[in-house]
Amino acid sequence: MQEFEDYPFWDLIAEMAYKPGNETLRKGTYGRFQSLEAGKKLYLFGCNEACRLFIERFAAMYPIGGILDNSEARWGKEFCGLAVRNPREALPEILEADAAVIIALRLNADAAAEQLEEMGVRRYYGLGVLLSGISPYREMTKRLEALERQPMENMVMLESTNDFDGNAGALYEYLRSRGSSHRFVWVIKNPANRRFLADGRDVAVCPRADRAQMEEYITYRALAKWQIWDNYPIRKVRKDQTNVFLQHFGMGYKLIAGRYRAPEYIDYVLVVNEKVYAYEKASLQYPPGAKILFGELPRNDVLLSGQWDELSKITKHKYRKVVMWAPTLRESAVFRRIDSDLEYPYGVSLLYREADAEALNAFLVRRDMLLLVKIHPRQKCNYTDNRYSNIRYLDSEAVKKVHAYKLLTQVDAMITDYSSMVFDYMLLDRPVAWVLEDMEHYKVPFLMDNPLDFMPGNHIYTMADLYAFLEQVSEGEDPYRVQRNILSQQYNAPKEGNGCRNVARALGLEEKELI
Repeated sequence: MQEFEDYPFWDLIAEMAYKPGNETLRKGTYGRFQSLEAGKKLYLFGCNEACRLFIERFAAMYPIGGILDNSEARWGKEFCGLAVRNPREALPEILEADAAVIIALRLNADAAAEQLEEMGVRRYYGLGVLLSGISPYREMTKRLEALERQPMENMVMLESTNDFDGNAGALYEYLRSRGSSHRFVWVIKNPANRRFLADGRDVAVCPRADRAQMEEYITYRALAKWQIWDNYPIRKVRKDQTNVFLQHFGMGYKLIAGRYRAPEYIDYVLVVNEKVYAYEKASLQYPPGAKILFGELPRNDVLLSGQWDELSKITKHKYRKVVMWAPTLRESAVFRRIDSDLEYPYGVSLLYREADAEALNAFLVRRDMLLLVKIHPRQKCNYTDNRYSNIRYLDSEAVKKVHAYKLLTQVDAMITDYSSMVFDYMLLDRPVAWVLEDMEHYKVPFLMDNPLDFMPGNHIYTMADLYAFLEQVSEGEDPYRVQRNILSQQYNAPKEGNGCRNVARALGLEEKELI
């Protein structure tokens, strides 16, 4: 959705980026900045919307030499007419110009400050700290302090990747179905998703929509006893709040250290087992004080608990076989994140020409098969649905018409690449193939030394490979079943279907009379 004009700055305040841990950032007030940096060249650290807004508002007052970013996929490109640079390669220019750096990050400002210190840059400022000295942001910081002194309420605040989905969504449905007495407040990204509220007592706020809802979000967040999130952190603002990171994946393929760090305020992290923890702790850099909850992901309960019919919401035709193609994120429509240097006209790798898409559709028609392309909820869309009879797209809006994980139970096979969703799908014991054609162009490093060892199935590099896999599915063949199940048992929790119950009890959310 379209954010309100000043949202990126308000988001920094909401995230309390004006209270960094780094001493130099804390001392870098707006008054100090005006006094020491007037007329001097600046560099901005972080290619994001807060950076864009700063350029729009302040470029006329301060000459900006360029933008620093740790994402290799952005280097050499332009953002708001300025070059995006590797911080280390830009270092000689920064030092020669005697320039200061403004860190425009909401979560990782302290890490960026540490990086700059190691590079020898001593003059840097946090954009959140600077904003806290300017009206109206200064007044909001005072209100935040007042809210934190009010009594907390029996309230649970929730967030998930695509609103009301994932682990937080499954936990919400579970608790509401059992008559929970808690009041639930959802932090949503699309106002239209308010329709998924399960009880009239519950509330959904969309901080991106307007300033009023941003302030409402800040108020509820300060009063909620529990903050439970999958993807976009809900900031803990009081010591006696319980902050829970349920994650939006179990086992994954990507090493995202340096791009993301789990916030220091987390109290609990959900991880499927100790083997997965050994991999993910280095990638997500869990804070040392967080308690690890080992067990099933709540969202996977529906995979093991009954018969569902979500497919009828997409099509009335009864296909012989249904295959889901679930690619990972490559270019974000929400954040300025680019993980590949290729363009994907059909939303997936391998398919780049109209002739190939038409031939694939004809292949599917002859075998009475349906291909569902489930695009990552945050993926930038550059394709259209309904162009082909047997290829259907499920983007962030279309997938809200169905329950994505209930739909998985009706899918006969999965095609993926580097998406963590495949480890969940392995619980259903059905064929999987990995499209690896663009592996050399994918910019996110892998978590393991040899990711192919974690892909027990067909490896697809050409259209011929794709057809071969689809033919196997059509004929009911599953040659990699044994290897796949061995991997699934190693990197999934035991299949019991009690993820929601176990998390609720561990957090004290399930009242005793309901157990």
